[in-house]
Amino acid sequence: MNRHLVFISTAVIVLALAAGDTRAQELQLKEADIRKLIPLLRAQAAGFGAAQAMSDRQEAARTSFSGDPLEFFRSRAKVDIPQGARYVAGCSRAASIQTSRGPLAIFTFGRNIDCYNRTQRDHWRSVKRGPDEKLPPEPKISQDCYIEREQAEKFLDDVAKALQKSGLEAHPDGFGKIRELASGGGILEITLWPYNIYDRANLLDDHPLMVIDNEGAREAAFAACSDMPSGPIMVVLASGRFFEKEPLDGLDAALRKAGLSEEEFEAFKMALFLARMDTKPEWFQAAEAAAGNDPAALRDLATRRANAELYRRLAAELDPLLDALVPKQ
Repeated sequence: MNRHLVFISTAVIVLALAAGDTRAQELQLKEADIRKLIPLLRAQAAGFGAAQAMSDRQEAARTSFSGDPLEFFRSRAKVDIPQGARYVAGCSRAASIQTSRGPLAIFTFGRNIDCYNRTQRDHWRSVKRGPDEKLPPEPKISQDCYIEREQAEKFLDDVAKALQKSGLEAHPDGFGKIRELASGGGILEITLWPYNIYDRANLLDDHPLMVIDNEGAREAAFAACSDMPSGPIMVVLASGRFFEKEPLDGLDAALRKAGLSEEEFEAFKMALFLARMDTKPEWFQAAEAAAGNDPAALRDLATRRANAELYRRLAAELDPLLDALVPKQ
């Protein structure tokens, strides 16, 4: 079940009811059924409210974060720091401005960039395309550079293994290398890079700091992040569930306690929405006109009339709960 989506919007309800949702029309409600549904409706409404609050916190972190990123992450989760990693507070604060993912905590391992990646970086920064737009030849790389690159890759492999041992879940790429990991419960993500992608020397076309609109803030970020070793780095990011105050699984627990399936709950809930609509005279009169003399439609109409009468008696308790399940326009 996707707990982060609103199951019933106003438009969907009206369309379903106008089309004559048979499942809702044939379901006769009893007060005992409604009493069983009320805790479920409260749980779902609470989940919607928590999901909206989570979205608001995520947007605030994305657009207006200030402070120390590492402390921000530690306020919500355990941050596993591998041996030899050093937190770079200045670069982290500067790089966290206006990023699409929100705050970033950046760690360096004090190693210089290996000559393979350095040669690639410097080559593509310096070459210019000719008038025919053909790509220039690849740079010439010595055997020693390939050996050094293998050592750097092994270093990152060892870091990834250490993070796995501390409990992080690995996400191998298509080549079997582990450069992305996640904490339990999807609260944090950790990415390993073979070189400092925030260094001023890297290509500006897709440089992560170019998202900073303010020129002064962008230049400060370039300065702060270039003033550290250019070799391998580790970046800690907030994952989807970081911004939850608590897991949004209240409805699942309530369904188990009530002994209802999600499908049964949805059918009861649709019947409740229909009953509330039928308490409006103009809506029920339209249903009567549409029924005509059709026996099946008249039987359904009798069920709906009884459901509407039951809803009227409990409207003070039910109206706020159903309102909470309809997204605000």
